[in-house]
Amino acid sequence: MKDVPYLRWSGWLSLMIVAGYFVVGLWPFDFHPTNRVSWLTGRPGLQFAPYGMAYATGLLSALHESGGSTPAAAKFTVELWLEAQPEPASDVFDIMSIHNPQLPFDFVLGQWKQDFLLRATTRHPGQTGKIPEVGVDNALVAGMAQCFTVCGDGTGTDFYLDGTVAGHFPQFVLNGEALDGQLILGNNASGKNSWTGRLLGLAVYHRALNPAEIARHCMLWKQGHARQLTTTPGLTAFYLFDEAAGQLARDSSGNHRDVIIPAGFRPIQRDFLIPPWKDLSYYRPDYADIAVNILGFAPFGFCFFLHRCRLQPGTWVANTLVVVLTGATVSLTIEIIQAWLPNRTSSTTDVLTNTAGTLLGVVLALAARTRIRG
Repeated sequence: MKDVPYLRWSGWLSLMIVAGYFVVGLWPFDFHPTNRVSWLTGRPGLQFAPYGMAYATGLLSALHESGGSTPAAAKFTVELWLEAQPEPASDVFDIMSIHNPQLPFDFVLGQWKQDFLLRATTRHPGQTGKIPEVGVDNALVAGMAQCFTVCGDGTGTDFYLDGTVAGHFPQFVLNGEALDGQLILGNNASGKNSWTGRLLGLAVYHRALNPAEIARHCMLWKQGHARQLTTTPGLTAFYLFDEAAGQLARDSSGNHRDVIIPAGFRPIQRDFLIPPWKDLSYYRPDYADIAVNILGFAPFGFCFFLHRCRLQPGTWVANTLVVVLTGATVSLTIEIIQAWLPNRTSSTTDVLTNTAGTLLGVVLALAARTRIRG
């Protein structure tokens, strides 16, 4: 092995490859980005862009009826007056969410392509590992102001578009605490699901509005007279977004749950090393990404193993262990740092696939080493 000239460069190649991993994994190294939320000019509303979010200062909560041996059913209504923009199909982007760390899933009203979706913890959990989700296909029209209402009466969930029924989902009943928690606008708690669009108004009620009320409320939102709704029974939070400036959007319900618009992008929580079962419950397996993670670390495993064998010939088992552990450590370090980057996700799945890629490189190096000896 020592007589092969290019093997002398395998150690330096290993260092260069590791440096490349850190550049690719952490670029653009922006740990304190500006919060990309701004007031609309000449009209009420907030503009949300990638890496933007706003959140309420207090927790949403309400008294719940006893559910006996099972969780109580949530009775709620959420009204959204918004203008959406086109979104890629790579993810569901959160228009608004209510973060409750005590529940398996947060309450989320989001956008996937042109679809309007609801994700939340239901009263009777379905398939393990799968997010409870319902929605209306092709409901969002880019650049058009639309009034969306989602209503749950304890027996099912209904969607209304501009005051008219757009979807009925019987038996999709939310957990009684699904709407208890911290209100977040334009994103989720970890800051990884930035929505792009304009939020023109928002109201949350801890009761189910009837169809006549929903149609009337939608008309008032469209006519610019939504302030009349501030005395509606059951109103929990109400935002007109008519401040036009500053870092605070007032809660007009009288419950003092004002929304803060921070100058810097700071997620509510940071997700460290999301476990594979949770990672795959939120996203379908990305086989292309898995393949890239495996193949991407194979060159490091290949070069570093040859370097170790040049330094310590005859101990291939120990060298394999050292190389694989080093690859795992490099990947783990990158994933931990990624928890502070808004454009990255800290995932245990990536650590496992990168480690597998390192082992693949070792196998290839063993084959090459055998051929070189021959």
